[in-house]
Amino acid sequence: MIVMPANCTGWIWHSLARETGRLGHLYSPTAQRGPWPWFPYALDNGAFGCWNPDTNVFDYAGWASREDEWRRLLFWAQAAAIKPLWAIVPDVPGNAKETIERWAKYASELKASGIPLAVAVQDGMTVDDVMALKPAFDVICIGGTTDFKWQTVEQWAKVGRCHFLRCSDPDKLDYLQSLGIESCDSTAWNRGDRHRRMAGLEAWCRKQAKPTAELLWPHACRSQDKTQMTFA
Repeated sequence: MIVMPANCTGWIWHSLARETGRLGHLYSPTAQRGPWPWFPYALDNGAFGCWNPDTNVFDYAGWASREDEWRRLLFWAQAAAIKPLWAIVPDVPGNAKETIERWAKYASELKASGIPLAVAVQDGMTVDDVMALKPAFDVICIGGTTDFKWQTVEQWAKVGRCHFLRCSDPDKLDYLQSLGIESCDSTAWNRGDRHRRMAGLEAWCRKQAKPTAELLWPHACRSQDKTQMTFA
C-alpha cells in the first residue's frame, strides 16, 4: 500500500518517498505539480471541496465554477511524461443517487482520455450499484461519511482494487494494508496533531520500505562549472 499525503511536496515528503517507496500523491485541480518518478499519483476532481459534511449539502454552483479546472487537470495528466494511476470521476459526496447519475455524465469523457476510472462510493451505494456502472470502473475509492467508510471498507476490499479516501491516522495503515487496500490519502497529515501523525507515518513507511533503483537515483544535474549539484 502507498499513502498519498494529498498535495504535499516539501523536502521531507520527497526524501521519505525516495527512501521507502511508500508515498504518492492525490492531486486536486490547480494543485498538480511534478510529476516525479518516486511519487506515483492519482487525480481527484475537486468535488469534496463543494461538500459540507456536517449538513450533507453539496454546492452545485461551486462545482460548476471548478469544472473547467478539473478538465485542465486531466489535460495536464495526459501531457505529463508520467501518467496517473487513475482519476476519480466527478461525484457528489454523501449522495449515492447523484454520484451514479454523474458517472453516466462524466465517465465516458474521462475514459476517452485514457486514464483509468475510479468511482468514489458514497453512503447508500451497494456492490450491485458499482458493478452495474457503465463504462466499468477500474478502481473503487471508498468515500462518503466517516461512519460509512469504516463500516463498509471490508466489503469494498473484496470487490476489486481499492483506495481509501481521507485517512490520516497512522494506526489505521496496517489494517488497511491487511485488507489489500492499494492506497489511501489525506490532506491532514500536516494538520492537527502533526508531530504524532508524521512520526507514525514515517515509522510505517520505513517498516514497509521497498525502495527501488529508480527511486534512489539522484535525478540531479550539475551546474556549468561542475562544482555544484542541484536537484532537477
